[in-house]
Amino acid sequence: MYPLNKYLQFYIGCQTNKGRLIGIKNNSLFIESTDGASIEIFEIQTVGVSLFLWLRPLSNLTDEESKELINKGFNIGRPKGYSFSTEAFLFLLTLYVDLFGLINSGYAEELKSQPGKNPSTN
Repeated sequence: MYPLNKYLQFYIGCQTNKGRLIGIKNNSLFIESTDGASIEIFEIQTVGVSLFLWLRPLSNLTDEESKELINKGFNIGRPKGYSFSTEAFLFLLTLYVDLFGLINSGYAEELKSQPGKNPSTN
């Protein structure tokens, strides 16, 4: 796996167990509190230890999201697996879909609600 900071940049804006990820610089992550009143700095080494991203597995898309994804250029083929257009990739990122195996690697927790809803109520 590449260094984690290569993947995290794609998830700026996603929720974490500490608030919303709003920026990354070098090995520091900037997390805005849930009430928006403060910003805390966390070291990248805390991801998967005390800081977790909330991401959705691809299998957790709604029927409507799946149809839109297909319209944007997402294909499933054998034996090579998934292929998708730039538009489909960006769409998946707006849904906070785990595209890099971060849930299975322990860096993220599964987001069971829809994006924009409070993940802590899962």
